[in-house]
Parts: sequence; C-alpha cells; structure tokens
Amino acid sequence: MRIGDSILASSKDENLSGSYGGGVVQTILKAALEAGVVGRVVSFQEKKDRFDLVPIAVEEPGQVDSLPLSQFSAYYLSGVNSVPKYIQQNLKEAGKIAVVAKPCDVRAIVELAKKRQISLKDLVILGEECRGKISPKRVKKILEEDGLDAGRVACERVDGGRLNVFVDGEKRSYTLGEGVELEESCKRCTERAPPVSDISFQIVEDDGGTKTLIHINTERGLKLVEDASSELKLEEASSELLDRLKGEMELQIDRAEEYRAEQFQRFEGDSEEERYANFKSLLEKCRKCGMCIRACPLCVCVDCTVIKRRKEIDAVFYTLLRMGHMGDTCVNCGKCDSVCN
Repeated sequence: MRIGDSILASSKDENLSGSYGGGVVQTILKAALEAGVVGRVVSFQEKKDRFDLVPIAVEEPGQVDSLPLSQFSAYYLSGVNSVPKYIQQNLKEAGKIAVVAKPCDVRAIVELAKKRQISLKDLVILGEECRGKISPKRVKKILEEDGLDAGRVACERVDGGRLNVFVDGEKRSYTLGEGVELEESCKRCTERAPPVSDISFQIVEDDGGTKTLIHINTERGLKLVEDASSELKLEEASSELLDRLKGEMELQIDRAEEYRAEQFQRFEGDSEEERYANFKSLLEKCRKCGMCIRACPLCVCVDCTVIKRRKEIDAVFYTLLRMGHMGDTCVNCGKCDSVCN
C-alpha cells in the first residue's frame, strides 16, 4: 500500500462486517486507539432514537463498535451539535484525536485552526465523501405515511438521487425531490470531498451488502490502514468502480451548480433596492433567538458581540451583522438553517 491508493475494504469481524460500510471505519478507529496513534475518538451516540445523534469522545476500542455511521451520513448531528464545535469546546487540550467528519466539518476545522482554536497536527481525520444529508424529521414522517415503524429501521443511505431505507431486512427507496429532499445547504453544495483528510471514504454497495472505499491521502492515513490491515479484507478498487463513483459525484456537483444558478437568476435584472427588499422579506420572520450563532461551528466568542447588540437592532440588520461577522468563512454546513425557529 502507498499514498494515493484506493482500496475496497470490509472487516473480518463478523459482528462488524454486516454493519454499514462493512465495519471498516470502526476497525480503523479501534486499531488507532490500540496502537496509541490517538488517545480519543470523536464518536456519536443516539440520544432519543436513531434520528437524534450527539457527539461523544471515547477512549476504549470496544466503544467504537457501535458507531452509528449510517445515521451520521444520512442525517448528521441533531440540534446545535457539530463535530468541529464539539472539538473546540471540549477537546482543545486532549492531545491526539481521531474524528469522522463531513466535508463541511473539515472546512470548519480548517477555519478554526486559523483562529488557533483547533490544532490540525493533533487531528487524525477520516473524511466522508458526502452525498448530502436529509432531514430526519422528514424521513420519520414518510415512514409513518407508509405505515412503517421508524424504530425498526436498520440502515439508511443517500445514493445518488435516492434515499434507501432498510426496514426489517427490506429496502424502501425514495426518489429525492418526490416527498423527500436533500437539505438546502446540500442541494447547493459543490464541495463533496473533504479538502483535508488522512483518509477519505465512500460507502458502496457490494453483493447485497456494503463495503467502504478508502482513499489514502497522507503518511498518517497510510499508517492507519496498515495498523488495521490484519483485521480487514482489502482489495484494490477496480477502475470501473472508481469511474462510476467519480461520474456519480460529478453529476451531483453539476446539479448543485445548476441549483445555485437558479437561485441567483431570481435577482438578475433587479436593482440594488429591489434586491435588498427581497432579501429583507426573507428575514422578517427572524426572532433574534441567537440559535444560529450557537449552532455555527465558527462562532467561538465567549461573549458574542452580535448577541450583545441584538436588542439595539432589528432582525434584518441583526442577521446582516451576523453574516458580516462571519465574512466569507461560512462553510455551508446548514446548521443555522436546521435550528432556525
């Protein structure tokens, strides 16, 4: 193995091989803890149900087995929770940490590193090549409409233009755009691969199950795979598979670019006054609750200057001020949208 290789993998552990992605991410994280490459792993746990994930830090290899990867991939984390914010608030002095992250997470981590809130040299990043996330509330609703028990869902996967949900061993497939949609931030996102990662990965279907396609990006990523290799079934990814996945991702990026263009077309030909009036109308319902600031992975001020001033300004200027406060660093993670009242 070497840097730049693309490898199709599954776990040799029978308890993990049947899980989402064949248990590869869990196996790599366990090996990293056992070898002392990292001291902690940022994992996730279900709070109320599988649709409600929160981040946790684990130190024991066995705690990684239950990593809810399919929910993380399909829905991300609930409420104001995000991977970069959790690290910044709870693990700044924790030493070497391994983290599973989406591309928007990684972009936020890079911005936090610029602010000296996170140390990139202490992070081992397993970055998902993302196909977008879906509102768990919407998924629960469509399952209810179909007479299915959401508590019996075993796995969910966004695959191209469809959401596949596995309930009681059967696959239910829903076309995106017909009752279920990607989140707005994902529909316009053209950054589907993490900009920085030691390993990047995709989950692919294989013989009725799933495996993980690993891309080795750094020396540290190479060591991660080597340390876990005795517990993994590894094979070189075929050029046909790589070409197919590349084509699918390029199609999603093209769709996102088209969606962006459609949104901007609404303002073509408008005067500055008309554009401002349009923008103002979108923000008139803002209640100045501050949840967007709490959720934003880049807002790290202990005493937020925007919150201090919010009583002095109306909702529109409050929102404009916040956007100016963040500048061009917004990573399009959509957390502000997901918590907006």
